[in-house]
Amino acid sequence: MMSNVAEEVRAQFTGFEFGPPCAEVEVTRAEHALGQQLPLAIRSLYLAFDGFRGPTNARFMWPLFGRDGLVEFNGFLRSGSEFPRAFVSSCVFYGDAGIGEVWGIKHELPGRVIRWNASWGEDFEDAGSAPLEVWLKEKAAYDELARKTK
Repeated sequence: MMSNVAEEVRAQFTGFEFGPPCAEVEVTRAEHALGQQLPLAIRSLYLAFDGFRGPTNARFMWPLFGRDGLVEFNGFLRSGSEFPRAFVSSCVFYGDAGIGEVWGIKHELPGRVIRWNASWGEDFEDAGSAPLEVWLKEKAAYDELARKTK
């Protein structure tokens, strides 16, 4: 059964591409690969859909596995010396708007979504209180741009 938040995401993004729901075993496998549990705010969404694309085909929520999936991308950030390891290991990044910054949830800030760019080092922005809020703000910005260019 889908969570109310997942139903609201689908309702707000009607017509956008959603992946099929992840099975509990897939979510557990992802958590094992990451070495930590997924934040509840995104865990429940993965049980409803395995990622989705927003405006301009941006990967608002990455699939769990595969090329550029959540597990692969977080593993990449954590394995190299070019990123602040303590910082990236304290976050689970899960999506982006297609412009360089990624969205994540920092363990120390479980009720907040952060926006981070690799060029910022350990600095980040507070993007909002939940993934849906952040996605709706981003969608509104794209919608406004589309209106202005007509």
